[in-house]
Amino acid sequence: MDSVEVIGKTEKVMEDIRQTEGWAGYLRDKGWEVVSVHSEDKKHKMNAFIVPLGLFGFTLMKLQRSSYDPNWAELKRIKRKQRTVSSVIEPIRIQDELGFKMAGYKLSKFPYLATKTFILDLTKSETELWNNLSENAKRQVNKNKGALIEECDQKKFFELWKKNSKVWTMKERELGSLIKRFKGQARLVVSRTGNIYHSGLLIIYSADCANYYQTWTSNEGRISGAHYKLVWEEMLTAKSSGIKFFDLEGIFDERWPQKRWLGFTEFKRRFGGELVSFPGSYFRWL
Repeated sequence: MDSVEVIGKTEKVMEDIRQTEGWAGYLRDKGWEVVSVHSEDKKHKMNAFIVPLGLFGFTLMKLQRSSYDPNWAELKRIKRKQRTVSSVIEPIRIQDELGFKMAGYKLSKFPYLATKTFILDLTKSETELWNNLSENAKRQVNKNKGALIEECDQKKFFELWKKNSKVWTMKERELGSLIKRFKGQARLVVSRTGNIYHSGLLIIYSADCANYYQTWTSNEGRISGAHYKLVWEEMLTAKSSGIKFFDLEGIFDERWPQKRWLGFTEFKRRFGGELVSFPGSYFRWL
C-alpha cells in the first residue's frame, strides 16, 4: 500500500487487511463476490466486493482501503455487469478529487469503516515504544505483571466475547472463517489471572501491519486494566515477528462524531501512536 495522511509527523506505508487474499476469502465465505479492478493508471489492482441484495439480482459494491483511484471506465463496466445499484469507495487516499466528482461520487455522512486511527511504528526500539506510553498506561502494564497473556481456542474465545461484549459480535462461523482464511495470521489472545478472564483481542496480520481488529473486556478487566498489558505484549510479539506497524483500528473522528467511540479512543491514545486520517466514505447510486 501507499501513503496515508499522518497528522504531525511522517507518512506510513502498509498493507490494509481489506486488500488481502485472506479478507477476500473471508467475504467469499459470506457469499460475497470479489472482483479485481485496475487503478486509473492501470499499474495496480485492487479488490472490490459485491454484496448480493437478494432482489432481482441487484448488488451493492464496496471498494475499501485501496491506495489508488480506480479506473472509472472499468469500474462502470463492472457495476453494470454486476447489476450494482449503489457503491461505496473508502480509500486510503485520493489521488484525484476531480476524478471522484466526475464519476458521480459524493462524500457520505455514514462511513462504513473507521475514518481515523492511531498507528504505532514498531521499527522503534522497545525502550522507545515504552517511553511513548502514557504514564497511566505504564502503571496499568506494571500493575498487571501477574496477568497471563496467552492464545485462546476459537470456541472459548467466542463464548467469552459473546458474554462480555456490550455491542455487536460476529457469528461464530464468521470468526472461524477469518481464522481459516488468514492461515496463521489471525490470532485470538486473552488476558487472565487464574480462571478469571479480563479481556480478549482478535488480531490480524497483513504483510507488515498488526491490526487490532476486535476486542472485548470483562467486568473484572474494566477494574484491573489488564488489557493494557495484553496490547503491550501484542505490540512486542508483532515487533519480534518483523511487523513494522500496529494499527489500533479506529478512533473518534469529529468529522463524523460517534460518542460511543470516545472511551476507547482515550484508551488507544495512551499507547502513543501517530494519528492517521482517511478521506472518508464516497457513495453513489447506480
